[in-house]
Amino acid sequence: MSSTRPVPPNRPAVRRRGQRIRPWHALMALVLLVVLILVSAVLANAAQSGDVQTGIASGTGTSAGEVPRGWLGPWVEGPQSAVRLVVAPPVPGGGAAAGAVMAGLDFRMAPGWKLYWRSPGDAGLPPAIDTTASPQVGDARILWPLPERFTAFDTIHTYAYADRVLLPVRLRQSAEAPLRLTVDYQVCEALCIPVRADLALDAPSGAADPLDRTADEARALVDAGLARVPPVVADAVSSPFAAVSAGLVDARADRPARLVVEAKSAEGFGADADVFIEGPDGFAFTPPERRLLGDGHTARFVSEVLPPTADARLLGETLRLTLVDPRPDVSTPRVAPLHAVETTAQVVPAPATLLGPEGGLIAAVLIGLAGGLILNIMPCVLPVLSIKLMGLVAARGLSRGHVRISLLATAAGIILSFLALAALALGLKTAGIAVGWGVQFQQPVFIGLMILAMALFAASQLGAFTIRAPTLSGGLAREAVGTGGPRPGQALISGVVATLLATPCSAPFVGTALGFALAGGTGDILAVFLALGIGMALPYLLIAAVPAAIRLLPRPGRWMLWVKTAMGLGLAGTAIWLGFVLADLVGPGPAAAVVALAALAAALPAVIAKARLLRWAGVAGLATAAIAIAVLAPPPAARGFQALAADGPWVPFQPDIIAGEVAAGRVVFVDVTASWCVTCIVNEQRVLTVDPVASRIADPAVVAMKADWTRPDPAISAYLEGFGRYGIPFNVVYGPAAPQGLVLPELLTADAVTGAIARAAATPGTSGG
Repeated sequence: MSSTRPVPPNRPAVRRRGQRIRPWHALMALVLLVVLILVSAVLANAAQSGDVQTGIASGTGTSAGEVPRGWLGPWVEGPQSAVRLVVAPPVPGGGAAAGAVMAGLDFRMAPGWKLYWRSPGDAGLPPAIDTTASPQVGDARILWPLPERFTAFDTIHTYAYADRVLLPVRLRQSAEAPLRLTVDYQVCEALCIPVRADLALDAPSGAADPLDRTADEARALVDAGLARVPPVVADAVSSPFAAVSAGLVDARADRPARLVVEAKSAEGFGADADVFIEGPDGFAFTPPERRLLGDGHTARFVSEVLPPTADARLLGETLRLTLVDPRPDVSTPRVAPLHAVETTAQVVPAPATLLGPEGGLIAAVLIGLAGGLILNIMPCVLPVLSIKLMGLVAARGLSRGHVRISLLATAAGIILSFLALAALALGLKTAGIAVGWGVQFQQPVFIGLMILAMALFAASQLGAFTIRAPTLSGGLAREAVGTGGPRPGQALISGVVATLLATPCSAPFVGTALGFALAGGTGDILAVFLALGIGMALPYLLIAAVPAAIRLLPRPGRWMLWVKTAMGLGLAGTAIWLGFVLADLVGPGPAAAVVALAALAAALPAVIAKARLLRWAGVAGLATAAIAIAVLAPPPAARGFQALAADGPWVPFQPDIIAGEVAAGRVVFVDVTASWCVTCIVNEQRVLTVDPVASRIADPAVVAMKADWTRPDPAISAYLEGFGRYGIPFNVVYGPAAPQGLVLPELLTADAVTGAIARAAATPGTSGG
């Protein structure tokens, strides 16, 4: 028998089960212990800092009872950022007010992360200071350095600081005590993280120790931050650099409302000029498009107003405008010193003409093409166009190659003339001289030359003599073509003459295109003037492409002699009309003398038939005498339209009283015109001097102003430029319902004028119909 020790009942079973479960119990106990330790640590830390807030990172540089002493506080770390408190030592003899302390919040951000400006834009929150822990601090005001503009996803626009920035803080203390500030801020990249930092610093009282380098560092940091704070301009009108106005252009069906901010700079604006727009809650503004006006000393910034349904709620509100124009330092090209100011402006209604054509340069070019084409049928160009058509009739028997060369030469003359006008406009802008369409007719010498040219061409068409070059028929008439084929030089000069005669007329679309061009840069001016030239030359280019189209015109015959005589009389009438224009510039006596001398010069070749040298010497002498009289004659004492204003409903142009008249409930109708503007004369004879318009503007409730631009007038030039226009006719109607003016089309109609007066006179909020 074998001897064995008895086993207690159930013991083996208990041992086996214990061997299976004990490791799991140990693991669970360990996990539970770790969790309890972590929770205890978190709760203890939250209790110590007094800040148990979900989603907020908190950090302190010292314990609750310890406040570091000095000018530079310790860095308080936060997610992707850190901040410290800096106090600038008082400057001996600086004259600081009692209790005033200049401090700063010195932020540094991880690469790619940003801190927001006071107006963050479409996202984010700006830093905020809580002084509850420092009862002796009565006020803590952040002074905001100029931010940068950031764009995300092409639609989100924000204003923020990257890398590092010091926000100056102006403090007022009632008693000396350590500073304890709580700062809440956000740092953002793809996402935003809210951060709270408790800052404390016990700055020494009195002046800093000269040997304390931290004092110099603190002062340098705060001074650098202050240097980036734009100064506030109280009087924007008299300031040499400021944003001076803010106008709201009403929304349309396809475009939101837009804000037009106009600014000025005595030094001229650079390529990076910008404006930061801060408005009332509920409104935002897209990054503006900038356009320079005149000689570059005025800028117009156009920004869309958000939300798209923005309406007149913005009118009357005051906007804060920060204008900035970075100017690189020549001595240190990498440094862009601050050139920025902060102003305010009240939002007023603005006309849509301030925006220029929708679509920018491309739209302006298309408008210029249409305007140039329409110039061909304006009264100024009709004499040249009629003679040109005669030349086309006479050219039916010529070869297609000859016809094509002459037409292309005429088109080249027109296009080159417009490019020459563009170069002249650029030169005048560079010299700071007002530019405009047709302003050469304000110069007596130009009018005198045109009178001579028209007189000679009229005599040639009437058969007194033949002008070999230039010939208004463009080299297409038989006498100009001759047996040797076409003469491109003659045809080219005919295009030049046609362009010169077109400038007193402002066809539809021409004013809009010119306004865009002359308000822009060199590229804009060249592109739009080239488009105008191509548009005016388009009929010649089309016929040159299909010369066989000439066969659709009537056959040459004796009827051409009658038409030629009619054209000669028309050119003579043009010379006489120019004489009246000259009379407004130099007086009736000198103008009559110039016309008489021009007539003698035109008749002299017919009187002296044989002595060619003698007759052309006489023509040159008479021409010289006529031009000398036009140049040397003193201007008349009275001005044309201004002198006649007292005889009718018109009063002289006084832009300063328009606002007062509107405030008194009256309507103001402004007509900018000139004796050399043919379209203006047509408007006056067909619309303004006949009923129902004549009786409407004679109403005592309407003030009719006549702005006579026959002579150069800086006030009228500035007035036109304010609407983005550089040519005439130009008509505006002001009233209680349209204090900024309703701009009328170049070619007036009775319905357009009376309708605008009715809308302007309506009480704001009514239909005015």
